[in-house]
Amino acid sequence: MPGPSSAAKMGPQAAQIYSAVARFGGVAQLVERFGRIEEARGSIPLTSTLRRLCVATACSLTPRRRRRSRAAALVLAAALVVAACGSNGEAESRYEGLAVPASELRQVPDMVLTDTDGNDFHLAADTGGQVRLVYQMFTNCPDICGVQLAQLASVLNRPGAPTNVAVLAVTVDPNRDTPEVLRAYLDQFSDDFVGLIPDSEQQLTDLQNALGALASIRVYETTTTDAHQMASEGGDMVMDDTDMDNTAMSAMGHGDVDYDIAHDARVFAYAPNGYGYAQYPHPTRQTQFDHDLPILAGITPEAPAEAGL
Repeated sequence: MPGPSSAAKMGPQAAQIYSAVARFGGVAQLVERFGRIEEARGSIPLTSTLRRLCVATACSLTPRRRRRSRAAALVLAAALVVAACGSNGEAESRYEGLAVPASELRQVPDMVLTDTDGNDFHLAADTGGQVRLVYQMFTNCPDICGVQLAQLASVLNRPGAPTNVAVLAVTVDPNRDTPEVLRAYLDQFSDDFVGLIPDSEQQLTDLQNALGALASIRVYETTTTDAHQMASEGGDMVMDDTDMDNTAMSAMGHGDVDYDIAHDARVFAYAPNGYGYAQYPHPTRQTQFDHDLPILAGITPEAPAEAGL
């Protein structure tokens, strides 16, 4: 947990997150509370999106729009729960996170993104010998991204935590998350976190495919003009993942444009040998990271794929 001096440097969102953390007695306790809520609801939220998809999200939606978003949210959540349940069916796992079965192992994507200094960053080559925790996020994320980053910072600051761990925070919002914006946001949690920006929407899609992650989806919320009022309830919300940007939406007469992003909120964990053996949806308990990270960190770079199973 940051002390008073570092808290003074925080932006408003991080300050709110750490205030909530303090109220519940720490990151672990806060995530534990989220976990109990989700267990009671019978769901496992693997994505961050509108309020109805994840209990911790705090989007500014009117009740009408919340009703509109519920169906899409539940479809995404259900699909991910099925995938999560299926991933553990082959054998009992040594990991407390979601274990990836041998038949679905992937290597860390061999891709080059841009870091917050504007330099090329090779996901595989520049993190050799380390555990890579790849996390998709964006700085306008209402809640879950900040809670997850705070948890990762807390986990890695605990006594005895492995030192060969790199957190790779990849923005799903390259249009708004400039290198300066992304760096300032991540520094509120840890200046060791590596901030990465895809060069294009296509590169982001390619990365998500390589990770085995769901595609991120922009959820537009607009104030429409009289000429473009939509007849159906909640019709002023447009979901799109590729074709529409702010300029295009405004040109269509939709007025001022704002958007949220539904995205896969799992932490994808790759061992030093480059294989991804476990994934961590929100909420994952701190004790699960405490248990799994030393196992992952102990796998040598030269180890064969089966060494981590």
